[in-house]
Amino acid sequence: MGDPRKIRKKYKTPRQPFERHRIDHDIQIVGKYGLRNMKAVWKLSTMLRNFRGNARKLLSLEDEDRKIGEQELLGRLQRMGLVSKKATLDDVLSLQIENFLERRLQTLVFKKGLATTPHHSRQMIVHGHILIGDRIAKSPSYLVSPTEESLLTFTPTSPYRKTNHKALPANVIKGKKPRVDRRGDRRRGPPGRDGQRRRGAPPPRKDEAPKDTSIAEEAPLLKVDKKAEEITEISEKAEKVVPKKLKDEL
Repeated sequence: MGDPRKIRKKYKTPRQPFERHRIDHDIQIVGKYGLRNMKAVWKLSTMLRNFRGNARKLLSLEDEDRKIGEQELLGRLQRMGLVSKKATLDDVLSLQIENFLERRLQTLVFKKGLATTPHHSRQMIVHGHILIGDRIAKSPSYLVSPTEESLLTFTPTSPYRKTNHKALPANVIKGKKPRVDRRGDRRRGPPGRDGQRRRGAPPPRKDEAPKDTSIAEEAPLLKVDKKAEEITEISEKAEKVVPKKLKDEL
């Protein structure tokens, strides 16, 4: 069976964990590209750091010694779609983390119009709706090469393959909005012409008179008048109950 290999971390955490500028930048990246957490940012930044380090080492060598290494490094980056065919080592040093994020499967599914948002794109990939060529891709962080980019489609059994699916971006543009999850938002009132219930209080019936809003403004005064009437009624009842002899004594 052989000795199992030691699984090592594929990323390095920042040296200064509480650097304000870096934290703000990472939070913007996580929100823009729909990442799950900061670990995805650290993995790509470590990969970028390694490519830059290799480029610096090659630049420190002489021209004859660095030809082979330069061709291998640039060839790998070209296959990944990160640099052009006419790129040099200086272009490798100018790479940013956004270049790697643009090649992620999650980003390309969203940009090709197969999903409405980056978060929706991630959900579709994890649930097995995306096909690259003849294989199902379930890793949102997979870096797609330029040759594979044109092979991105839905799986044959996916419900998103239907042209009239509500969640497709084309239907959203046409006006067929996808179903929105409104948890806790109750629908009230009778259904309208479209068969859907209206929100808010139900409309008044035809035989019911409309409520007078002016009464609400005079409510405090009415309460005081009612209390005065109640006091007078109680006093009148007490006079009837008390006998005449007690009245004379009093």
